[in-house]
Amino acid sequence: MNDITTSERLCTKEEAIYLNYRFSDIVNIVGVGRVSSSIAHALFGKVEFGYVISRDIEKAKKLSKEINAVPKTYDDEFLLNGTVLLGLNDSTLPRAEELLSGKIGDITALHFSGFLTSDIFPSDWSPASMHPNCAVSSEWQDFKDIIFGIEGTKKGTEIAKDLITLLGGTFVEISKEEKPLYHLAAVIVSNFSVALSYLSSSIYKDIGFSDEQARRIISTLLKSVSENIYEKQLFDALTGPVKRCDWEVVEKEAQIFKSKYPEYGNLYWMLVDILRKLV
Repeated sequence: MNDITTSERLCTKEEAIYLNYRFSDIVNIVGVGRVSSSIAHALFGKVEFGYVISRDIEKAKKLSKEINAVPKTYDDEFLLNGTVLLGLNDSTLPRAEELLSGKIGDITALHFSGFLTSDIFPSDWSPASMHPNCAVSSEWQDFKDIIFGIEGTKKGTEIAKDLITLLGGTFVEISKEEKPLYHLAAVIVSNFSVALSYLSSSIYKDIGFSDEQARRIISTLLKSVSENIYEKQLFDALTGPVKRCDWEVVEKEAQIFKSKYPEYGNLYWMLVDILRKLV
């Protein structure tokens, strides 16, 4: 985190008040998902909302009631102006121009995809992307101190920076060319850790732990690892037999892993080899 300096900014109380005063765009939500809903909830009281548009009118009505907006479906009559936050999934985002055909005025369009760039939108939308580096598992995610990866047009990125500051987050600017690599890095740590937790959980449960106990142990372990990574270099954050060069234990546990998960027999040694390089 300390390495991100030139493009990162924290939201101070004074900045939030100033931005709240000068952020005059109406904010519209297109696509009601966990990320768009969370961002809408976090911005409530700091911006003025216009429309919430969803394929499902009930979803649009629910979020609209919570943020004081007007619910619509794609088939209704409306005209979007101001800032448009598109919470569509990656397979639907490229169809946004088609979905909103004839209903676009003067807008700045922002999406939240970590993989797709802002180029999927027309240039006259002043597009940008703002991807939060956190696991959004509910519609009430807090974005305080979360780092967003942003890219796009000058106007779009300026709007993104303003919104992120209002959210209490920080940002780092990335290039369009490097965005797939940026997203891969996030997937490795956020998604693959869940896959490894699944393997760990099955072992805990096999030896008599409840599902709740297993998840609690894994969560506590991951939290301590996360704190170590934040506070120290990766080498110093590492613990366990590889760090201690206790190769007898490493070898014996490799045999246990292979007997438990024969279909993933090479996975154990692949991960050990990565840790060896770190050590």
